[in-house]
Amino acid sequence: MFDEIEGLCDKVVSGMQVTTMTAATLAPSQDVAMLTAAAVAVERVRRSADAAQLAILAELARRGFETGPDGSTLETRAPAGEVAELASDTIALALGCSDHDARTRSRLAVRLGDDLDPLIRPLMDGAVTERTLRLVADETQDASRDAAAAVVAHVLAPMRGTDVPRIEALDRHDLAQACRRVLDRTDPGWRESRAEVNRRERTDVRTYPGPLGTTELVACLPSETAHVLMAGVCEIARERQREDPDLRVGPARALALADLALRGVEVSTHVTLGLALVRGLALVRGPSDPGEAEVAGDVKTAGEKRTAGETRTAGDDRTAGETGTAGGARAVSAAEGRLIDVGATVDPWVGGVEIPRIGWVPGFVVQQVVERLDSRVTRALLDPETGTVLETSTTGYVPPPSVRRLVELRDTRCRMWGCDRPAVACDLDHATAWPGGPTCGANLSALCRHHHRVKHAPAWSYVLHADGSAEWVSPAGTQRLTWPTAYAPAEALAQAPAEAASHETTGAPDPSTPTQPTTSGAVARHDTVDHGAVATAPPF
Repeated sequence: MFDEIEGLCDKVVSGMQVTTMTAATLAPSQDVAMLTAAAVAVERVRRSADAAQLAILAELARRGFETGPDGSTLETRAPAGEVAELASDTIALALGCSDHDARTRSRLAVRLGDDLDPLIRPLMDGAVTERTLRLVADETQDASRDAAAAVVAHVLAPMRGTDVPRIEALDRHDLAQACRRVLDRTDPGWRESRAEVNRRERTDVRTYPGPLGTTELVACLPSETAHVLMAGVCEIARERQREDPDLRVGPARALALADLALRGVEVSTHVTLGLALVRGLALVRGPSDPGEAEVAGDVKTAGEKRTAGETRTAGDDRTAGETGTAGGARAVSAAEGRLIDVGATVDPWVGGVEIPRIGWVPGFVVQQVVERLDSRVTRALLDPETGTVLETSTTGYVPPPSVRRLVELRDTRCRMWGCDRPAVACDLDHATAWPGGPTCGANLSALCRHHHRVKHAPAWSYVLHADGSAEWVSPAGTQRLTWPTAYAPAEALAQAPAEAASHETTGAPDPSTPTQPTTSGAVARHDTVDHGAVATAPPF
């Protein structure tokens, strides 16, 4: 019987395909009442499908794996109400969703298969949403079984004077209050104990990418702290609006929060620029001041004094092959460390950068950071064919700072499919275990601590291919590929090699020489190291 589920689902999908084509063709000729009825019918199917999937996840989330005494892989089953370790990772890979979504749905599914079992019925009937059930599950998360059972009975009972269950009739706010009133009666003191735990363990500040060029900053704070903070933000925002009447309230509050957070704080940045190589040359933008122009053979080392007219960002000590970022275009000889002027009249340019969990920072902002703040600028050389960062290796197990820096720049984030934890907060994992595999960029990649453990867990497979792709295979057989984030746009270099080589020979400027945009980004420093993987340019 269970093997018929896929066939039944195929029929439902076929029905939805027909529904989609019918709606696309005939919807313009229907009135609002007919369109609304159709939307409600489709919503009922979607909710019922959620119930079916949660019923499956309730069992799948309890399945785990361990290594037996003889080295074989054994399947395990967690106790009722508990999610097996790493089960949500298997689900995330299979459903193509984020780790967070997989963990949230796994916990809800296990609860629905245990003490919240009666709640699956209204979802199966299409009467409520999965989000509604999650609200009840969250409200009863730390409650005793008796208290949770009392809440379930209460929300499934009809509203006074009606035949409609409370879980269907009440909106989210009123439903939450109904759950809490029952808990107050059955489990006195629960609010105080839960509030204490939440204030101690669940307060946090997180960032998420917002609309292009922006970042969402989400804070979970003690209630009284949030109240005072918001009052301060609103007060400063009003002052800004009095100074600038055209400033809308949203941007005014954002600027006010930044004023409060950065008041009295000194900011120092470290910007790493990825430079694409062209037959031994790295094309970069350099200072536009003629006094800064350098010719073949002129090499600056760390600590060398600057000449008249030369400009440099604060804290930038240049070694052979390194350069600043503001101004005209120059080629850097990777082999000899020479700087060759290839035109000092080009407008300043630094590429924008995508930062995991933050979002996209425009190029002009990166340049302003480099020019105006106390910034240190270093370089990392990228292979234009593969996009990998070129660097030296070490004979030891622990990667030196230069190797760690190149892996962080190249990978940008954890190499697990769907994970957005920044590479600077990850371990470095050896693809081929050391000492069998070297400690170098080609054998290291960034894995967050959780997915580092997943890689070494029973029944999981992690393979790095020659093209740089990392292949994950879950215990269920789901396969996903990932690629490194930072890469050079090789197609833009198609005409550059011969021209760049001629400039290295003559040192003469040529306006036709294309200036290669660089992959650039603000890179934080992190000292924790562990083991790693291979990477190359993604095919997208």
